[in-house]
Amino acid sequence: TEQSPSMKELVRGLVKSGQLQFINGAWSMHDEACTHYVSMVENTAFGHRFLKEQFGYLPRVGWQVDPFGHSATQATLLSA
Repeated sequence: TEQSPSMKELVRGLVKSGQLQFINGAWSMHDEACTHYVSMVENTAFGHRFLKEQFGYLPRVGWQVDPFGHSATQATLLSA
């Protein structure tokens, strides 16, 4: 759903002031939406590009909770 221009500016202000931060920044949760490591990398790049374009922000912290456990590929990508 599209947000109003005033809501978008409010959120941009919160991000700029450091009151709202994005963690990891991928477009979706890797292990649920991506079946190949290249897709995982592209998923993260897409999310980071969106955050940079919309908020001038890139995540500096990666954290992803997965109640069923991560794949070996996910662990390797997060450690890189």
